[in-house]
Amino acid sequence: MPARATSSAQRPTPHHAASHTPASVPDPRHVRRALLAWFPSHRRDLPGREIREPWRVLVLEVMSQQTQIERCLAARDLFCTRFPSPASLAAASPADAVRAWAGLGYNRRALALRAAAQRIVDCHGDRVPADVAALDELPGIGPYTARAVAARAFGIAAIPVDVNVRRVFGRLLGATDPRMIESFGDAVAEDDGAAPWPGDLADALMDLAAGVCRAKDPGCPDCPLADSCAFLASGLPEGPRPGPARTAAQPFRVTRRWLRGQLLRELRLAPAGTWTTVEGGRGAHGHAAVREALDTLASEGFVEIDGKGRARLAET
Repeated sequence: MPARATSSAQRPTPHHAASHTPASVPDPRHVRRALLAWFPSHRRDLPGREIREPWRVLVLEVMSQQTQIERCLAARDLFCTRFPSPASLAAASPADAVRAWAGLGYNRRALALRAAAQRIVDCHGDRVPADVAALDELPGIGPYTARAVAARAFGIAAIPVDVNVRRVFGRLLGATDPRMIESFGDAVAEDDGAAPWPGDLADALMDLAAGVCRAKDPGCPDCPLADSCAFLASGLPEGPRPGPARTAAQPFRVTRRWLRGQLLRELRLAPAGTWTTVEGGRGAHGHAAVREALDTLASEGFVEIDGKGRARLAET
């Protein structure tokens, strides 16, 4: 069966499922080849996709864990200019890493990436490992980032499964079990030589999720996997899923995350190595909350506090 319908008249819709009854488990090879046939004419022209240098790929993937990719691209270039190799970041102080992370938020990632760089130097000779299992063992990486780096930097047939890819495979299988979805993804990823660059498969899935298999209003008639999709065969849209009742979100300025970010911002702007007296409150947070936040930041390795209660970004 062709990977994609040849005309709109032949394309299925979610309400005409009788002629679209997929097998209980789609053939992973068919899914792989259908995606790769669809991808060249539907590929998004996203900045940064052409970069395959492993260290730069790793830095970008860590940055984009909780930050929009558009914000990360320029930050990645600046960061890699400052730290062009794992060894250069491994030798830097925590303060240097946090300063170079300015503007990205979630500063724990800066320290985790520094720890990962130290592991790369100690265990892999200053070379980002070309192995999913070894990547997964690095601090702050995890299964998704390990697979993303393996696919994009080394051309390893691996699929990073995020919420969007999980939606595609979940609909395809008619399943929600994460283990089943990841197992199927591993089967789809098995390299049969069909892709000019195995990392294309990961990008194809991302683009399919963004442009066709959307969370709302999915474009099922345009999907290259329509003939294998349990969601489409069911003829039923996804209904709302039960979950905990939502509560009103706190204003950001009253959260501990805001306070931590504010304190790190103040210390980041101070001259390197100098101690800063931190007095009074910040926003809705009183003096006691500020001292508690500083103590927590110190225990996590972000800051140092001297005997006089002054603070600075950690230099060791």
